[in-house]
Amino acid sequence: MNDAKTRSEIDSLVMSLSQAYELKSIRRSGWIQSGIPESESESIASHSFGMTILLLYLRTELLSVGINMDRALSMAAIHDLAEVTTGDITPQDKIPLSDKYLAEKSAFEQIINDVQNGEYLIELWKEFESGLTKEAQVVRRMDKLDMLIQAYLYEHQYEIRLDSFWLNMNDLFLGSESEEIYNYIRLNRFEAKGR
Repeated sequence: MNDAKTRSEIDSLVMSLSQAYELKSIRRSGWIQSGIPESESESIASHSFGMTILLLYLRTELLSVGINMDRALSMAAIHDLAEVTTGDITPQDKIPLSDKYLAEKSAFEQIINDVQNGEYLIELWKEFESGLTKEAQVVRRMDKLDMLIQAYLYEHQYEIRLDSFWLNMNDLFLGSESEEIYNYIRLNRFEAKGR
């Protein structure tokens, strides 16, 4: 490999990483829209971290049903990478899902453009978005479970109700590897304890 090519590849890598690292400081919009102080709202990177921890905690159960853990962990790590450019779009923003998908696809491709393994990363992102594989379905469930655990924690911390986050979630967890966790946090929410 010649020096010019190496320098170009390193430039692309560092540029992409500098964008990705911005996710450490970009707050998740849904919490702010629900009244959690911006300074206390989790970052997008914190959310991805939560998902990877959940996958690791549930590793034995996931392996027993044939989940490719490397693929699932990688998918969880990169699934929100586009939000460094698009921001954290929530249902309250009333942006059509097709527009959201196209904006995020374009942003994702721009961020990983010319990065080694970029094609693999876009493949993972598209797989997550489609939700068609068992790995994508598990990671999408972890996406929601992490959100609900954070809602559970915020409800207790701020003594508030975050009911909109809990709507229509029962079927997603029914019979899954994370059903017991979901049931525990759902039954022990702030308002469920009579506080």
